[in-house]
Amino acid sequence: MTSTQGWGPFSVGLGLCLTMGCTEYTYTSKINRDVFQQQRLNTVDVLMVVDNSCSMWQEQDKLASNFPAFLAAFEGVEVDWQIGVVTTDMWDAEGQGTLLGGDDEVELQNPDGQSIDRVAWDSSWGMSEGVAHQLDPAAMTSSNNDSADNWCPAVDGYGDGDLGTPGSGNQSCVSAGPPSFGSGTDTAFAADSGIMDTGWDDSGSDEGEDDTGDGTGSGDGTTDATRTPNAGEVIITEIMADPAMVEDVYGEWIELTNLTEDALDLSGHLLVDNGRNSFAFPEGVVLAAGESMVVGRSADESLNGGLSVHVESGAGMTLNNDLKVLAGAIDGADEIFSEMVAVGTTGSGIEMGLDSARAALSEPMLSGPNAGFLREDANLSIIFVSDENDYSRDPVNDYLMHFRDLKGDAAHRDNGMVNISAVVGNEEPAYEGQPSCESDDGVADFGVRYIDLATRTDGAVESICDDDFSPIASELGLTVSGLEVEFILSGLPDESSMKVKIYGDAEETSLIGELEKDVDYSYVVARNAVRFELDQIPPSESYVLVEYRVLAEGSQIASDTGEVTP
Repeated sequence: MTSTQGWGPFSVGLGLCLTMGCTEYTYTSKINRDVFQQQRLNTVDVLMVVDNSCSMWQEQDKLASNFPAFLAAFEGVEVDWQIGVVTTDMWDAEGQGTLLGGDDEVELQNPDGQSIDRVAWDSSWGMSEGVAHQLDPAAMTSSNNDSADNWCPAVDGYGDGDLGTPGSGNQSCVSAGPPSFGSGTDTAFAADSGIMDTGWDDSGSDEGEDDTGDGTGSGDGTTDATRTPNAGEVIITEIMADPAMVEDVYGEWIELTNLTEDALDLSGHLLVDNGRNSFAFPEGVVLAAGESMVVGRSADESLNGGLSVHVESGAGMTLNNDLKVLAGAIDGADEIFSEMVAVGTTGSGIEMGLDSARAALSEPMLSGPNAGFLREDANLSIIFVSDENDYSRDPVNDYLMHFRDLKGDAAHRDNGMVNISAVVGNEEPAYEGQPSCESDDGVADFGVRYIDLATRTDGAVESICDDDFSPIASELGLTVSGLEVEFILSGLPDESSMKVKIYGDAEETSLIGELEKDVDYSYVVARNAVRFELDQIPPSESYVLVEYRVLAEGSQIASDTGEVTP
């Protein structure tokens, strides 16, 4: 940001005054003309380090649900951003500094929260865009579907061309051939699987016991007793996490299969994950004996890629893509982010966020699992989210030196190249052992190590105890963008005389517009600054002219009332 006091008459030219400085006096008052230049367009890599210890579920949820407010800071300013997520857990050898992506789980629970079946997967499963993952018919048990070895990519097409056999028998993973794109075809379960064919045709109509065609098994053709399922009697047998032909919000689905000879009532049962997902089956949903049911995001075949959905889950069920780096050009970024930051709460209670960030931004990670995240021409922003202090092994300055060294010598002088923010317990307690802050979600310790780094790099420091994360997300987005939202004036202004104008460049003819106080900008008395809100931030590299009469020497403004006193 460039600031020049005393921008003179326009006939002199903007460039001249920026280099020389100009002042103008009248008989009764001094006129200041402060000129500021907005920061240039920012390219930034954002590493988000999220605490995954047992106390962090609510905070992860608030962070995920307010991600649109984070993105709103980039709207209209064309920030080239990408985000990766790691946890604070350095005790798990497989997760130390590894960017998360492709990890997710789906669990079917009864209304009391008891598990019927659960499948968890990670990026090693190799789930590809447009290809469903199927459980081998020879492995149709609730224990066998826990292993990636019993799953394989679908090879037959359905609907508009994605691959899978939704609601139909799965292929054998041993004999699966090359993918066959095209219209959907049924493949019966293997003869030795002990499971009968599903009875669903490609249109979703029933050829067997359920004559309603809606997957509920409530028609006259159902003769088996209807009861609720026990653990392992309904299992997850196919997963489409990333459709190619349509957006995820319409085309994601999972398949459930009834392993019994009874019709099983799923009313009130839940599909959940470790994050924000929770979908409750409506009353009257019954899965007929030996059959499969497709639970999909949308039942509208004109939107979901020609998929026959028996039960529509809507936003209650989302599946994580096999994606480690989230970029602005990716569709559905907010939904993908909500899955990425749902890192769970099974991590170590000894949070080592600084160690994790350093590991993520060091070899062998940078050229291995985290390849492509750190761009040479991008600034680096690190955001720590934790309700505990950092317990990493080295002094704080060692980590700061490492992060700055990644961007070269200039980063040691320019905080815009490397900035660190902290969403932590941000109030120093009155005495040792007292929490930094408290909320309905719990307590947070003072995150002094994270705050130290944030303060030294001009990053944001926010309270993790806040009930509403929307303002926090907005502030973080602004910090990451690198754009200035406040400009501190060189003199104490007579507010009634203030005029604020935006120019595209250093020429008078480039005027973008004159702004209205308390509509387009506000004056912050406590900081003697002009502040812009999200939708009014001056564009990249534009100029801001603030012209005002300077109050008489000796005047001061009471910060609590805003009144001018002699």
